[in-house]
Amino acid sequence: MKAFSRRAVRSEAAVAETIGEILVQLGPALRIGHCSLDVAEFVAATGLVTVRIQGECPDCDVSPATFLTAIEAHLKLRVPEVREVRLVS
Repeated sequence: MKAFSRRAVRSEAAVAETIGEILVQLGPALRIGHCSLDVAEFVAATGLVTVRIQGECPDCDVSPATFLTAIEAHLKLRVPEVREVRLVS
């Protein structure tokens, strides 16, 4: 017997929009205010999110890519459709 989920299936565009809203909140939370985070692509079939990071921190040597682990963990926690996050600049 097949189990069913009560969670509604969301469109790829709806999930990408949710991810985008979360990324807007994440920048200040991660203190990367000089960078912008946005969704370059979301593929529902694989759960892959490609996040574009633009800008650099003028006062530090930290690369925005350093925050990949935190971004991925936060997105996976808040958006169940996300399985993997990759960065592009």
